[in-house]
Amino acid sequence: MRIGLLASTGGMLDSFFIEIAESWRSHGHEVSFAAGTPMDAARATVIPGLSRRPDLRMLRALSGLRRWSERESLDVIVTNSATASALVRLAGGTAPVVYFCHGLHWNETRSIGDRVWPLIERALLPRTDGIISLNSDDQRWFAARFAGRPHLHLSAGVGLDLLDYPVRPLPEGPLRLCWIGEFSDRKRPHLALDIAAHLHSTGLTFRLEMLGDGEFRPEIRAEIESRGLSGIVTANGTGDAAAALERSHALVHTSQWEGLPRVMLESLAMGCPSYAFDVKGVRDIPLARLTADGDTEALAARICADWTSGRLLEPMSFDRGALDYSHAADGILRFLPSLVGNGADSPAAERQHHVE
Repeated sequence: MRIGLLASTGGMLDSFFIEIAESWRSHGHEVSFAAGTPMDAARATVIPGLSRRPDLRMLRALSGLRRWSERESLDVIVTNSATASALVRLAGGTAPVVYFCHGLHWNETRSIGDRVWPLIERALLPRTDGIISLNSDDQRWFAARFAGRPHLHLSAGVGLDLLDYPVRPLPEGPLRLCWIGEFSDRKRPHLALDIAAHLHSTGLTFRLEMLGDGEFRPEIRAEIESRGLSGIVTANGTGDAAAALERSHALVHTSQWEGLPRVMLESLAMGCPSYAFDVKGVRDIPLARLTADGDTEALAARICADWTSGRLLEPMSFDRGALDYSHAADGILRFLPSLVGNGADSPAAERQHHVE
């Protein structure tokens, strides 16, 4: 097969698909990357007008996507990220499109945006040849609206190269926590400071390292000082996530919703427990320690209780091998032929697939 991999930015392809693409190539398939920006780890076709956030320039991308599909003689396109996935389905004239949904962009339809996105996704489904879902909420949404059509569910997401995330030795000393992500509205870094403030009020000795960048990082740095958390909480920018997890006793995750949070899978692979809120995507992470959404006091209390009792330091028992990227690579490769040749109307295409 000639497989196209498309995302809004090259960085998304670098982050999620390098190992998977190499696995497909090892089986004799050809893989072509495309995105709105160049990749660091491979050569990609840059599609003018394609970006992470939709704007009027994206109309230029429609013809570019058609040209890419035709020039590479693609048999199938696997696309992720919201803007790229919408545009390639709207473009028409391309190879069959599989929407690799890293996360539907809403959480239980609470806001106006949460009500608009489902309408957009439903309008795009007739232009979609196959679906790949990662969390149980999205799986149910597609099962109700894409029934009888090709649908693959990957319970461990894209997976990990486990060599990059070895089981870490247990850190010594006082409690060390980390928060890793984008300083954005959806990731809610301010809630991490609320958790830190609750922990500090109990007199517990701890450190919280916040790793990442984004529009709210200057505000968070100022708030660290104003709330008397200097020397306890740091937010010094981006860094090595695996190294931060290695030196931490636990990960704190505060996102409003997720597809399937990769950083929590990385933490799980390294034997580092995660504390988070019970929201879409996050609730699918094995062994995650969850409290009600937004209840920072309860989450802090649980961290404190687990640390004081020693439960936080207990070994985590799970099938680590289930997190390896090979499961996703092989599962997708078995799934794609149902969309090629006889197409999505073939009997094989009507079966749902599930990869644990």
